[in-house]
Order: sequence, then C-alpha cells, then structure tokens
Amino acid sequence: MILQFQKIAQFHNIKHFVSTRQGGISNAPFDSLNLGFGTADLPENVVQNRKILAETTQMPLENWCVPRQTHSDNILCISPLERGKGAFSRNNALPDTDGLLTKHKHIALVVQSADCVCSLYYDMEKNVIGAAHAGWRGTLKLLPQKMIQTMQKEFDSKPENIWVGIAPCISVEMYEVGEDVVSQVDKVFGTREKFLEWNKNSGKYHFNLRYAHLFQLQEAGVLMENIEVMPKCTYTEKDLFFSARRDKDQTGRFGAGIMMIY
Repeated sequence: MILQFQKIAQFHNIKHFVSTRQGGISNAPFDSLNLGFGTADLPENVVQNRKILAETTQMPLENWCVPRQTHSDNILCISPLERGKGAFSRNNALPDTDGLLTKHKHIALVVQSADCVCSLYYDMEKNVIGAAHAGWRGTLKLLPQKMIQTMQKEFDSKPENIWVGIAPCISVEMYEVGEDVVSQVDKVFGTREKFLEWNKNSGKYHFNLRYAHLFQLQEAGVLMENIEVMPKCTYTEKDLFFSARRDKDQTGRFGAGIMMIY
C-alpha cells in the first residue's frame, strides 16, 4: 500500500510515494515491506522489497539515491553521478546525510523512517526536488528550514514556489521526551508553547514533530496552502507503519521518495 500527497500529485512531471509496511516479503518483526538495510532483516529481503516498491511506483531501483541517515542537518545536492547510491546496498549509501536535493531528472531521492518525519519538496518554477528525514535531533537542528534555505542558495528557489509534503510520523500524544529535548526546545525556539505538550498520564513533556516542521517551513517563507500533512501516527497505526518507539527498535523502515521524470 502506497500513500501520496494530493498537492504534489497534481504535478504530472513528478513521481512520489510514501510507503507503508504492507506488501513486502520480510518476516516479523520486519513484516513486510521493510526498506531499511540498517535493520537486522536479511539484506536480500530489503532489496526485494525495494524492487517491489520501485515497480509499483515506476521509480526504477537503479535510479534511487539513498543516504545513510545520522539525525544530522547535512544536505547534499545530488548529481547524476550519485544515481543508484545506496539503492542495492548500504555500503555505498551517501554517508552522514539527512537531506537530499536535485535538479536532475530520473533521480529518485529516498529517505526512510520508523517514527521520524520524512518530508518531500518540490519547486515548481526551478524544477528542484528534495527529500529529508528529521526526528527530534534533525528538527531541532532546523533541517526543514535549512532545506528551504539551501534551495534558495543553490537553485535560486523562491519559498512561495515550493510545495512540501510531511509524511506520517509519531504523534505528539505518543512522543514522550526527556529533559535533553525540553532544554533544546527552549534554546532553539525560546518557547515551549505548541512545540511541547505536558502529558499528565506520562508525567513528561511530549514533542510535536509536525508543528515544529510547520513552524520552520512557514518561517522560511513556504506558504501554508503549499504544505500537506499526513495526519496518521506511526506509533498507533501498527498495521500500516513501523515504529521504533513502539517496537523497541525491533522493526523495519518505511520510506518516502520523489523523482522528476521531465
């Protein structure tokens, strides 16, 4: 089962997807469409799952470009030389990268998650696409904002021409965080309002990943009407999504990808 952003789907020169955990060949606890080499799943299963997804989305696996994500704010601008990096093996994945951008056609930018936010970007004027992965670390390093700033710097993008899709992630109701995150929110945003919610059941603050993304994107000049958020929660929707928090890291990875075809 594949999800799509309605707002990005209106552009016929773009292919994109948000995958779920359904439709692959992996056994539990990675059942079934696990895309992550960085799990204990068999690598050959991951390759087969990626091939299934590539065929379903008509985004050939040899065109995929997949980073080795490290919860960083590192963004790479991708050339045709990087096409295929990380597609069939983790060994040649782009190192230490959580944001990808390209102006080149037939390069599928793919990021992965099991609770964090995968986000897709498209500048309809400059024909630039992007994909990013950010949990609390990347979000508090302002990766969403830096994606927009990098598009401005490298491709002369105007924020008002950029469309963004925010894939399912862990909801604020389920995302209990510690004092390290609370202090970072105070430092980065100067307020806890809307970024953090006190949960009387857990006795802890909970971090709102979605709001933190929306805030940064709007601060960077992206129009609210150009942003689409998928409201599903990876933690609670066990049939649809992998969740590292729910399954204590014994889980697979779903993904989001985007490719320009003309």
